[in-house]
Amino acid sequence: MKKKNKKRLIKWTIVISIIFVLFSFANFFYNYFVDYYRNYYACEGVVIDNKKYPVYGIDVSSHQDEIEWERVSNDNIKFCFIKATEGKDFVDKRYKENYIGARENNILIGAYHFFRFGSSGKEQAQNFIKNVAIEHLDFPPVLDVERHGNYFSFYKTNQIRVEIKNYLQEIERLYSIKPIIYTNLDGYQKYIKGYFPQYEIWICKICSEPQNHHWSFWQYSHKGEVSGISTKVDLNTFNGSEEDFIDYINNYKQKLI
Repeated sequence: MKKKNKKRLIKWTIVISIIFVLFSFANFFYNYFVDYYRNYYACEGVVIDNKKYPVYGIDVSSHQDEIEWERVSNDNIKFCFIKATEGKDFVDKRYKENYIGARENNILIGAYHFFRFGSSGKEQAQNFIKNVAIEHLDFPPVLDVERHGNYFSFYKTNQIRVEIKNYLQEIERLYSIKPIIYTNLDGYQKYIKGYFPQYEIWICKICSEPQNHHWSFWQYSHKGEVSGISTKVDLNTFNGSEEDFIDYINNYKQKLI
């Protein structure tokens, strides 16, 4: 090959490589912002049928800053899922504070773990177990599975499912309790549906009511306004009547005995 042609080939190889990298980044950020838009800006949330779904709750993390729990309790909030842990070693800095505040104001409490796709499911379960006294919860522990927040993980879908399974099994091994799986529609279709049918689902669907009844809790808004919370907050409802809700809580507490 002539020297001139060789240089030209190297040049075009570099150009094509740069174009490929730029395209990959563009595709990554496009998917990120599309997902973010769908979850937070596609609609304002759903108007809930109070007769059909009379029990309301929220979920919070350190992003909500300091919360005035007495005011929250007075705003018809019956339950709260509180972020406890994330990944192998992260602990939400307001978990204990939020737990105490909710408990002192008679709000029923659940705790959730945000699942990191690039980490061992068993190690993540151990992080949750170390930091959460499960016997003091009013709901089964929750595993939060979603692509949002996990864009820099390049685990394949089947690998992610394996680690989800490892997490769930570790919790069950120690407590003989099946966790609730929280996810949005994309996460449900991609990682959960058909693989974890025996688990309760807490579904995020902010533009319309879920079409099937295979869920226990429904997150219907990311833009809720609740007394005592200075930021927007996620709103949730229970799939059933007030009597169903009481039975649900009692049945769970029986499993802890």
